[in-house]
Amino acid sequence: MKGLGRRSLGVGGWQATAAYLVITIAATWPLTAGLGRDVAWDLGDPVLNIWILAWDAEQLRAILTGDLSRIRSFFDANIFHPAPLTLAYSEHLIVQAVQVFPIYVISENPVLCYNLLFLSTFVLSGLGMFLLVRELTGNWLAAFVAGLVFAFAPYRVPQSSHLQVLSSQWMPFVFYGLRRYFDSGRLAPLGGAAAALIAQGLSSGYYLLYFPPFAAAYALWEIGRRRLWRSRAVWLHLAAAAALAAIVTAPFVLPYVSLRNGLDMARSRPEVARFSADVYSYATAFSEQRLWGDVLQTMPKPEGELFPGIVPVLLALMGSGLWTVAAAPIVAALVLRRVTLDLWLFTVSIANMNRPLVAVAAIYALLLWRLPRLRAGAAAFMKDRGFFAVALVAAVWLSLGVTPRSLGRPLEIFAPYALLFDYVPGFDGLRVPARLAMIATCMLAVLAGFGVARLAAPGQGRPARAVVAILCVAFLMESTQTPFTVNGTAPLRDLNTPDARLYRPARAPGVYREVARLPEGVVIAELPLGNPDYDLRAMYYSIAHWRPLLNGYSGFFPPHYGQLRAALTEVPRHPDVSLEVLRAGGATHVIVHEAAFLGDEGPATSAAFRTLGASEVFRDAGDVLFALPAPR
Repeated sequence: MKGLGRRSLGVGGWQATAAYLVITIAATWPLTAGLGRDVAWDLGDPVLNIWILAWDAEQLRAILTGDLSRIRSFFDANIFHPAPLTLAYSEHLIVQAVQVFPIYVISENPVLCYNLLFLSTFVLSGLGMFLLVRELTGNWLAAFVAGLVFAFAPYRVPQSSHLQVLSSQWMPFVFYGLRRYFDSGRLAPLGGAAAALIAQGLSSGYYLLYFPPFAAAYALWEIGRRRLWRSRAVWLHLAAAAALAAIVTAPFVLPYVSLRNGLDMARSRPEVARFSADVYSYATAFSEQRLWGDVLQTMPKPEGELFPGIVPVLLALMGSGLWTVAAAPIVAALVLRRVTLDLWLFTVSIANMNRPLVAVAAIYALLLWRLPRLRAGAAAFMKDRGFFAVALVAAVWLSLGVTPRSLGRPLEIFAPYALLFDYVPGFDGLRVPARLAMIATCMLAVLAGFGVARLAAPGQGRPARAVVAILCVAFLMESTQTPFTVNGTAPLRDLNTPDARLYRPARAPGVYREVARLPEGVVIAELPLGNPDYDLRAMYYSIAHWRPLLNGYSGFFPPHYGQLRAALTEVPRHPDVSLEVLRAGGATHVIVHEAAFLGDEGPATSAAFRTLGASEVFRDAGDVLFALPAPR
């Protein structure tokens, strides 16, 4: 394969980046028109992530100005008071915070920072894949299309509220750095690969566990294809890179380990199964996708809109050539679930797919042993691009979770994810195996690049490039949603729906500016409490004052939060109980958003606090700030 790694003339990294940026702006329009005020997609999980980014940035600013105590208290965020380590209830997003830290310090606008990060995930994904596939094929057009496939994969649209899932852009950079290291022997690319691996792991807890085995497998594949098994230097270099990644990552993992040991934060098998991919998830498109949304609704389920697009699959098949035939029995077994053969005199029914798959593997092994030309072709394929094909199958298989299903019914086939769930620490804390689809998308994009390299090989001329251009347009048509959703909300049933708008902290409602004037040591509770829409806004607007909150919303909840939510649901009916629970949580002040409640529940809640002896400190536009009475 010497020579394939040489860069070809044509589009370079900067030009590709500019093109991906233009396409990103068009694909997410009108987000760019309101970059500093609108929120990409909806006002659910993105608001949580905005608050996380702001918390991280404030801790970084304090640390850089000499307050080293913030290192120790970094994970003790201001929600769910008095619970410790509350940042570790969800993603910490430290890498994303570092990316936008200068912009945060200058603008003091966390919404702007979030949107820039959101857009950057598309552009950087495209650039990383462009560099990788250009290195693998030497063809800039193949590299550009591969970057397009990865950056704008259909899977990204339904994941638009999960910045941590979109932040998969470091994957191709890891492979690119490793490839450059093995081609050149220089340590700088290996250092880049280690840095990208660290960035990927610290961008998402899912990728921290899911991606490193694929990176390690790629390194072993490169060692095998180059016959470097006995190279002591290579093993030492790779071990040092892995150790560096582990050392840098460990401080951000330990708080999660501490919480895992102190609280029951493991996911149950039924919960994990609910958020695993179904085989037919890969034939299920996002419902609002303009081409396939109404057509491919084969198996709708949570986190199950995994349709990769027709164009990437066709290009990947072309890139894999005849060796895609080897996967046909596996695909058939997964799709059919059970095989029934009518042999006239009797019927044979095969319910367990493990046996026929083993039989097929044995047949392939026999053919490879007996047919030298087939064996030589298989060896050439595995040496050239075999890793990406095998990794694609592995990622899809793992995404099926602990109990693989096809059309909702159990699929009697070996479940490798179940072994990880049962025996590898950390996996029982992840509830969405379907997110392995992003790794599958990465591998699919590489194979699609090989397909374009074959389609538009030198000498094919302009017609081949015209076909590629048409395929690119078709892919964007089947992978994007226009206009892109911003500030999405859903109506509430038991409360008034809040405005579909966030204001930057400098323009926060007056009650939050009043809280910022209160002395240190106060603890705030906001009512209504327990509804995600209002808890998220309480968290977001706490950026204006950073006082501890009893409110919170995250991937996990502390044990006391259920009792707190129940006691504060109908304050006028049991005011004494509500006050007792507030005091137990350490609250000194309460904000009542009267306009959030239906009917006269809001004013009645305020009246109940007055009856309890609370003093009204501030009132503005239906927001009332009370100081709770001191215990007698």
